[in-house]
Amino acid sequence: MSGQASSPNGSFSNVAAGCSMREGGSSRSINSNNNGNGGSSSSAAARSQHHHEQHQQQGGGAVGERIMHHQPSSFGESSAASSASAPPAAGISSSGSSRSTARFSTNFSSGEGYNSDGCAAAAGGGSGGGSGSSAMQGVTTSENGGMAAAAASNNSADGHYQNSNSNGSNLHHHEQRAYSNEENYPNNFELSSRNNYSNSAGAPSSQHQLDDSMSTSPQKSPTSNNTSQHYSQYSLPYPGELTVYSWGRGEDGQLGIGDTSDQDIPTYVDSLRGVGVKQIACGSGHTVVLTGEGEVYTWGRGDDGRLGHGDNGWKYVPRLTISLTGSVVVNVTCGSYHTAAVSSNGDLFTWGGGMYGKLGHGNESGHSTPRRVETLVGLSIVDIACGSRHTAVVTTKGCLYTWGDKENGVAGHGDTEGHQYTPKLLERLSGKKVVQLSACGFHTGCLTDMGEVYTWGEGKFGRLGHGAERNCHSPRLVESLLGKRPIQIACGGFHSAVVTQDGKMYTFGGGEHGQLGHGDKVNKVKPTLVQALDPIFLQQITCGWSHSVALTSKGEVYTWGNGDHGKLGHGSGKKVSTPQLVEKLVGQNVVRVASYNEHTACLIEPHSVTQGGSRRAAPGTMVPISAGFLHDLKEMLNDEEYSDVTFVVEGRPVYALRAVLGKRCEHFAAMFRSGMRECEEGAEIPIPNTSYAVFLLILEYLYTDSVKIELEHAVELYIAADLYQLAALREMCCVVVRRSVGSENAAYLLQSAHEAHCHVMKDIAMEYIVANFDVISKSDGIKAVSHGLLLEILSLRP
Repeated sequence: MSGQASSPNGSFSNVAAGCSMREGGSSRSINSNNNGNGGSSSSAAARSQHHHEQHQQQGGGAVGERIMHHQPSSFGESSAASSASAPPAAGISSSGSSRSTARFSTNFSSGEGYNSDGCAAAAGGGSGGGSGSSAMQGVTTSENGGMAAAAASNNSADGHYQNSNSNGSNLHHHEQRAYSNEENYPNNFELSSRNNYSNSAGAPSSQHQLDDSMSTSPQKSPTSNNTSQHYSQYSLPYPGELTVYSWGRGEDGQLGIGDTSDQDIPTYVDSLRGVGVKQIACGSGHTVVLTGEGEVYTWGRGDDGRLGHGDNGWKYVPRLTISLTGSVVVNVTCGSYHTAAVSSNGDLFTWGGGMYGKLGHGNESGHSTPRRVETLVGLSIVDIACGSRHTAVVTTKGCLYTWGDKENGVAGHGDTEGHQYTPKLLERLSGKKVVQLSACGFHTGCLTDMGEVYTWGEGKFGRLGHGAERNCHSPRLVESLLGKRPIQIACGGFHSAVVTQDGKMYTFGGGEHGQLGHGDKVNKVKPTLVQALDPIFLQQITCGWSHSVALTSKGEVYTWGNGDHGKLGHGSGKKVSTPQLVEKLVGQNVVRVASYNEHTACLIEPHSVTQGGSRRAAPGTMVPISAGFLHDLKEMLNDEEYSDVTFVVEGRPVYALRAVLGKRCEHFAAMFRSGMRECEEGAEIPIPNTSYAVFLLILEYLYTDSVKIELEHAVELYIAADLYQLAALREMCCVVVRRSVGSENAAYLLQSAHEAHCHVMKDIAMEYIVANFDVISKSDGIKAVSHGLLLEILSLRP
């Protein structure tokens, strides 16, 4: 009673056929359009958009980390497109996506590089290559209640906040880096007393937290830190996976909700459920996130190849960037038309539009897949920032390199003619140690370990903060911020903002849309204190082209400026010239905000509520469940010593505890209550039509409330979850497939789902194939599709 799709290396294993199906819920439409493949070069449309950006009034970004994904708290009232409402299947928890290398791997050519003991002026070019197909995406899910319900008889409807990082087993990737010059930053890996998140901020590249300013106590201000610490360390342990919300313009699919609608209040990105997100950045029409396992997902506008999927097609839900599989990524950011990522060994990868040389590969060619910047090989990169026409990076020694457009001093090398095609050391700051970096549009700002702020580039509207509107061709000190103890600078399209160590904010530049927050629409040529936020302790700021977003130490979000497309999140498109609280996020613990041109995003700590002005864990989580506890439960799975029931699957025994299965699954509870002879103690219960591997996944889920779902098991696991009435697990199988389906695996998935009579999975695969038939019809996988299915595909094509 099983069918098998013909795919190389057994990508999709035997799946049970003929099971009674209760398939609920239709999948979200995936309207990915592939408009080409390979590298992309300068196009008339892209240049036109560049020109348009120059003449519009008024980028940003943000970050976070992951562990086990819990269903986000409801924002109360639901609205159109499920805006700001928690999705179904509450209580899902997950340990994030897993990296599978059994079938696919990517090897980037190392090339010849050099090692630097200090700041070396980069020269030369070279090409980096990437190869790879598909990665079998994994994910973790959970059902309400958790294992504690069975182990401790706790039936809280809100589930359990499971902290798989509490024993230090998931410290992400900073312990894997082996920088030869790491000793130059002795404070790189200091942990704050509370949450720490890496922060790459789209345009304001890395607005990283310096201290424990995320304290939820309104009276407690951050402790003073040694400013020699680099603020952009990628990822520090955080006990909880972060959920993603987005709002604003959706025309290019940049919100990731599966369509092109605008959203005027924060909306949950359902397609990222189960992914352990730790960092997010917004670009002009696209978005990128980084997972705790070092994987990169992108979505939105795809022209110029900025999404990194090997084509120029738009993606309306997050898609894994396959070309980076095999590399552990620790930092991501994006500009208007290009994207960048740093790997755990300090290598920089860039992709997207290559105009003005902003990718750093020695020319203006675009690339639709990530390509290593060979000039920087040997230098360990820790921070990145992307503007509209340029890119900047900081090394572990605090040395700053820039490249791209030179017009108006954007690159900062003192000249204004032509373009800088490869990374070049910024000589003006060679004696300084840069600890934080931001860029957007046509200017850049940075912060040194001495608390100095430098800006350069186009000075129109006073965005550089030097008291005038003149361009600055090389970095210049913002003198009025001396003594203010700045900890972060954020650059927007036509304005800038700075947050200080005492939680205050200063803004300067264009104020036409009220984006400076001073209650008027007047430009400011020098940093000016935002009086409306003076009583509130701020920890992060991100600037869009015509709006601003601030995050407080209590996890609240304020926005102001141009509200068109709903990017302020206030439920309308009105302009606001003073900071206004985003009401739909009240009660949520927001830990990072990101923005760029016309959309905004944030990362939220799941299952946190506020009572009496202080933060506490959600109900049912008085004591967080440790990773050690979950590990012990998993060890008990299929252990004969701790079992009182035996199943036989594919001729092999599987041992389990009745109490666990009966408490967690009504199917097993009914089985044990039935009085069947097979259920008597000591008897063996046969399990037909299910593979040994998938049955173990079902039990692991019931024992630990989390399980990694590989794409190769998704169809059969969906069928098994449906049989055992595990709705959340079944839905997560759909999420995994929607997120992981691609041109290299869609045909195999379709055939497997068809043979298994799994109509939901078949519909997901069929929809993708029909939308991308021109590419998939040329792939090897199409040979696995039966003649009847081919006819069905052709009948559905427009």
